[in-house]
Amino acid sequence: MPNENPSLGNKISDSRKKLGLSQEALAEQANVSLSTIQRIEKGNVKPRSFTIKVLAETLELDASELLSDLLEKETSKTPFSALKRMNLYTLLLAFIPFINLVIPFIVWKINEEINPKNSIAGKILSLQLLWSIATIIGMVVVLFLSNLIIGRAGNGLYISIIFYLLAVLFNIVMIIKTSSKLNNEDEKILSFIPNLF
Repeated sequence: MPNENPSLGNKISDSRKKLGLSQEALAEQANVSLSTIQRIEKGNVKPRSFTIKVLAETLELDASELLSDLLEKETSKTPFSALKRMNLYTLLLAFIPFINLVIPFIVWKINEEINPKNSIAGKILSLQLLWSIATIIGMVVVLFLSNLIIGRAGNGLYISIIFYLLAVLFNIVMIIKTSSKLNNEDEKILSFIPNLF
């Protein structure tokens, strides 16, 4: 399980040790379960504000100091909901090379939740840009090679259209896969795509 808030856990652990309390003693005095204390100190859980207030009183700390750590952690999180919207907007024009960049780019620029230097947003746009370039080049190469090999323009166009449809299918699959990772708040999204924005 990822660390939800290691600094909060460290503060509670340090304060508990300064007072000479074991985790069991703190749990008993604060009327909080031992497992909750252990998970908070490990940073594996985001405690409720009530739990933080009780622990702060028991440890003779200022509750606002502990709560500010928690709020600071929440505000520094990547805005996954805004990124999900931006990614799903690419589906609207996922089949038109280069035009598929317009709506997500506008959403990225006007949405205050997404940092202008957000690497995930840049990678979402980079994927669409690279897909557009690869699709156009791929269609031209397939058309040229099929005309060169087969010798009939009509068959080359048919093969080029099949290539285009497969490219669109690939793009849609990548958008859906990215959405799935954003739903899981996975930071390692499109790791194979360079950030061009």
